[in-house]
Amino acid sequence: MYRVCFLIILFFTTCLTAFPQEKSGFEFENKNKRLYKINFVNFNNLIIIEIKLNGRPHNFLLDTGVNSTVVFGVEYNENIVNRQSEKILIKGVSGAKETYAYKTDNNILEIGKLKDKNHTVYAIFDQDFNLSDKIGYPVQGIIGKEFFENHLVQINYIHNYLKVYNPKVKPKRLKRYNALDIRLINSKPYINTPLNQVDKNEDYVFLLDSGSGDAIWAKHYDGIEMPTKKFDDILGYGFAKIVRGIKSRANTIELGEYELETPKIAYPDSTAYKGLPFTDKCGSLGSEIMRRFHWTFDYKNRKVYFKPNGDFYDPFNYDMSGLILKYEGFQHIARFENLFADSRTGVKTDNSAGYNKISNKPKLIIELRPILMIDAIRPNSSAYEAGFVEGDVILKIKGRDSYKYDLQQIFKILSSEEGKTIQVTIDRNGSTYNKSLTLKSRFSEAIN
Repeated sequence: MYRVCFLIILFFTTCLTAFPQEKSGFEFENKNKRLYKINFVNFNNLIIIEIKLNGRPHNFLLDTGVNSTVVFGVEYNENIVNRQSEKILIKGVSGAKETYAYKTDNNILEIGKLKDKNHTVYAIFDQDFNLSDKIGYPVQGIIGKEFFENHLVQINYIHNYLKVYNPKVKPKRLKRYNALDIRLINSKPYINTPLNQVDKNEDYVFLLDSGSGDAIWAKHYDGIEMPTKKFDDILGYGFAKIVRGIKSRANTIELGEYELETPKIAYPDSTAYKGLPFTDKCGSLGSEIMRRFHWTFDYKNRKVYFKPNGDFYDPFNYDMSGLILKYEGFQHIARFENLFADSRTGVKTDNSAGYNKISNKPKLIIELRPILMIDAIRPNSSAYEAGFVEGDVILKIKGRDSYKYDLQQIFKILSSEEGKTIQVTIDRNGSTYNKSLTLKSRFSEAIN
């Protein structure tokens, strides 16, 4: 199943830290306004907001794990890049992939009633740098540090909104929240908190990373014992490369006075850390942790406030199929539609209820539908045993056309119940096959 982990952005912004960053800042349209509320799309616990870049709307991922604003998945155009733009070489995971970004200044960014008139944006036109096919939702950019640095920002994962406060205002209800000090390293928020992996608490330094769809990533090193039950897995994507590692469950993780039991934990392959400033006891907390709390970030005073929400006791589910899916372009779908007319008004409509058919010739409708493809398969998984292979196109799931699901819905199906059998129809090199996929807990095949 798909996993969203934005190591690509971690590596990208690490490359940029050697360059001086232009000072930018969002300002309130109404200086006397107490706060602005911004609705967002909560897609698989990732925060996606609409931002106008030089007057053009784009979908941006709001990611506390990045320190620069990046735009990608757009065509090269002079609205973003000009003669003064600086061309910068960047590298991906382990330096295996190289591409270029264009550093562009004096951009205008608008988020609702917030505006920054001098924003630095890094534009990437490499088509391999594309998150939309892996997320399953159109995203053309990522923003982090600049959104948080000048204002107090609240995140509500339950009702899908942000509250951005005027710098002169501080919410009174913060007294009801737990608070932790944050350290801004490369303009990213880090906290210290205990993690119990096997039988004792160890103090770890964690990046609060709203752009990761996982729970806990931790760097493994000699002297720290891993949980007994673990398995090799595909954790996510680097820059045009799959990131592999080990998955397991920790005993607990503490946040203030709160304790989460048996959270998912991943140990990325050591190559995933190449060039990153991680200490031994370091990692990241992604949206599978963050979505269980209401958050308030106060970068200026180096504080983060939080309290549990209604998702706090949700179980930490794993995909039980072994499929890593992504969208691979679009296909044309043809369907025929009969037209009907109101016998009283003669107005044509698609709805047949109460109307008289006016033509024996159905209308041909051509629609674009996304192609859902298997990008990778975990070895020895249920999908591997059922005979799925990389490159198979998923046509139907449980008898329903795959384009009628989004990846979030598919994840829920493939992590629903051990022993459950899912019927899947695939296309392989032009031939159609029906396959039965029996969900199996990864821990039943874990390495002991």
